[in-house]
Formats: sequence, C-alpha cells, structure tokens
Amino acid sequence: MKKTLSAIPLLGFVAALASCSNTSDTPHQSGSGGGPAASGGLASSQGGSSSGGSTGTASQGGKTASGGSVVVSGGSSALGGTTSQPGTGGSTVLGGTTGQPGTGGATAAGGNPGHDAGPAAGGTGGGAAIDGGGTPTTGKSAGCGKTSTITSSQYNNGTPIAITVNGSQRRYILNVPTNYDNTKAYKFVLAIHALNSNDKSVYSEKYYGLLPLSNNTVIFAAPNGVNGSTPCSGTGTGDSGCGWPAGNNNMQLMDAVVKQVTDNFCVDTDHIFATGWSYGASMSYEVGCERPLGGPTATANWGVRAIAIYAVAQMSGSCKPSIPIGYYLSHGTNDTVLNYDGGVNLTKAFATTNGCTWATPAKASGSHICTNLTGCKSGYETEFCSFVGGHTAYPDSGNESSSWGPAEVWKFLGQF
Repeated sequence: MKKTLSAIPLLGFVAALASCSNTSDTPHQSGSGGGPAASGGLASSQGGSSSGGSTGTASQGGKTASGGSVVVSGGSSALGGTTSQPGTGGSTVLGGTTGQPGTGGATAAGGNPGHDAGPAAGGTGGGAAIDGGGTPTTGKSAGCGKTSTITSSQYNNGTPIAITVNGSQRRYILNVPTNYDNTKAYKFVLAIHALNSNDKSVYSEKYYGLLPLSNNTVIFAAPNGVNGSTPCSGTGTGDSGCGWPAGNNNMQLMDAVVKQVTDNFCVDTDHIFATGWSYGASMSYEVGCERPLGGPTATANWGVRAIAIYAVAQMSGSCKPSIPIGYYLSHGTNDTVLNYDGGVNLTKAFATTNGCTWATPAKASGSHICTNLTGCKSGYETEFCSFVGGHTAYPDSGNESSSWGPAEVWKFLGQF
C-alpha cells in the first residue's frame, strides 16, 4: 500500500492536524517492517549514502580542513566541476568541485576537541576530515570507554525508554550496533516520527529504512512526541494525534535523549544527524536550525551535522537558519498535504545559509530528479529530490522496501 496522507489543503493543515486520527493504535502497514497509515500522518523514511567524500570544517578553535567534495547523485557524476551528466533514475548534478586534501588544523587554544577542533590547550591539532582530506578525527562522547547503565534489554527490541524532561515523563526507542565497542565512536541518528505515528512506528520501519543500510555503524534513537501538550503514551504502532507542535519541551526532549545516549554510549559528536517525514520533517528542520553543529548551543552542548527530511512545512517552530549544516529534502510534486513550493522555499533558506548558489531545483516530470546545489560551502552539501507523487517519505513506490529514497539518503549522509 502506498504510504500517503489524505489530501488536506496546506492553509488548513495545522487545523487538520488536530482532527486527523486513527480508529485504533494499529495502522495499516506496508513495505519491510511496515508503517502506520494514519489519516493525517505516517512515519516513514529514506536513506542514502555518498560517493565522494567531503572535508569537514573545523570549529571552536580548529582550523578549516581545505578539502572539497565530489558531488554524485543518483549515478550522476561531477568531477572537478567540469563534468555534469544526467544519472540513472533521472538525477542531475549541477556543478560540483573536487578540492585538495585537507591540511592539519592549527593550534586551538581553548578549542573543543569534540567539534573538529585542535587540542583544547596548546599543541598542534589536525583539522577534522569527513571521508577525505585532512587527518581523520572524531569528537568522542562521555560514554566512550564506559559501561552503559542502559542495559541490553532496553534497546534493539522496540522497548520505549522512559526519560524525564522538565518534570514530564517522555520516552524514546533505541537501537545500538549488535557488535558495539565502547572504544569506537559511532554516528548517531535521531529519527523523528510523523503525525499519528510514534516511536514504535519509526522502529517498525527500521528508522526510515536506514537501519538495514547502516551495517552496524550507527546508533539510532526515535523520540516520542506529544498530543497537544500531553506526552504521547500509545502502546501500539501509531498513535492518533501524536506529533510535534511548537514548544511543548520537544527540543528539550531532543537535548535529553542526546545527552542520555552520549553519556552511556560512545558517540561521534561531530556526526549526529536528524531525519523525519511530514511533522517529523518539521521537527527535524527545527533541530537543524536550533541545534546546528558549531552553533550557539552552549546550553545543549551538541549539534547536528546534517538533516535528511521528506515532505516538509515549518510547523514545529519558526527558527530561521543561520549556521550551515548538510541538508537533504525530497518532496512530491503532487503533495496536497504540505505544499511542494513550500518545501522548495525552506530548502532555499538553508541553501542560502550554506553559501550555495541558489537556482530553483529541477521539478520532476517523470519519475524523480535529484539536484545537488552548487557553490555551497565545502562540507555543507545541499540536495533537493523532486518526484512525481503525493505526500510520502518513500518516493515513487510509497513502500520502504522498493523506494529509491532510503538509499539516496544513506548516500547523502555518508558524505559527512
């Protein structure tokens, strides 16, 4: 079954969020693992990996590694900015640059080694590299080398973990690599559910289809939302009315989940990501805007390196991007729930922050077309995938197992 939401005019969407509901907590499912078929929203996912790494940038004292990136999308190639050919699946690449290998970062007196910086006090530090260039380094979390107080019975099985946020009990579901080694820093993905979905929905869909692609290299967490201002507590897959309205301690929930996971497990703090669909895309957009890596997040002490979102409108806050992060969006041209042009405009906001040369991404007329924007700051790739279809996180097929979406997102996140 196609994973789509019912057609709701954009201007009435926020009001419609309150009225959309399932008759039970057990929605329809499709694809591998299935997903909720709520009348107002579903959890779903995409993935992608990169070919062609890009160097990371140093922050908080570290010097920028001088590497470029090779932009490749859907089989397209752009080598040195001189070749641009259409890829399989209708993808296009606009430009693309190949930089020189990164050089070591300078001394970072007072720098934060957890954010691609040099040593915290004196010495000579190497600038961090992201899949090519410079000296590969990672920021290791407090959980590295420690035995987790979160026991193995609490993760990898869809069991919600209770967590207190500002006096309110919230929850999340956790997946940890089966061969977890507390001396190795792992990438970390926050997978955020859609309206009428919940943490169990995201777990059932294997964290938007990224878990099967991760090959034991990523820790995943699926936070659970609120119904109005009340924490969602549904015990089944899907939860009518559960979403991410602005405020409601939702950003504080993200802070608390990240802290608990990074305190208990070895996380690469330079490579934390957020992903989500529909309402989950809205919340992920807000996370990327309010908690960018290297941004003014002293109270949170963490930040995301990139976000990958599917069918978005800004409903979980009103933040305007000011710090660059990697950015990916897929949006259906026939989306009658969250307007396609609205998704383009939100992409433009991050593209501008990322220093990209803005040009409206190509609009699909056949299957799909993915556009990598040019001129972006090194390490802050910005990609927009347009597809002919409605409101779904699994473009073309509507199913996790047969959509091109998860692989495209895994490829995108693999650049970082």
